[in-house]
Amino acid sequence: MKKWLLRAALPMAAMVGAAGLVGCTSTENNVEINGSVWFRERLALPPESVLTVQVQDVSRMDVAAEVLGEMTVSVQSVPKDFSFVFKRDQFKPGHTYAVGARIRQGDKLLFINTQSYTVDLNQPTGMSVMLEKVGR
Repeated sequence: MKKWLLRAALPMAAMVGAAGLVGCTSTENNVEINGSVWFRERLALPPESVLTVQVQDVSRMDVAAEVLGEMTVSVQSVPKDFSFVFKRDQFKPGHTYAVGARIRQGDKLLFINTQSYTVDLNQPTGMSVMLEKVGR
């Protein structure tokens, strides 16, 4: 099983299992990050287009961002909603977290976010992530 899938699936499976045992989960211990991905162009996406949305720790410069969670889905049109639930203790004090998204068709990158979408851990809901078309 791929590493990114394990990183996203294991914490969520643990939360679902804990909710079943306790009856409900405390929202004080969880952070929900959700929103939608969109682009300005009025065009249909090609068949087999795939949207990938990641929550990343972008605190360290000059190194690849650490991916906390990833969602990959087929996409035919936008806007497309996304949602992540993390345990609050997965976030390190003083670190900066952001949402990144891209749309690909096979190996070809079609759209990507060109600005940073920083996660506010105190108000992490309702993000609107705009993608820019790549190339011409």
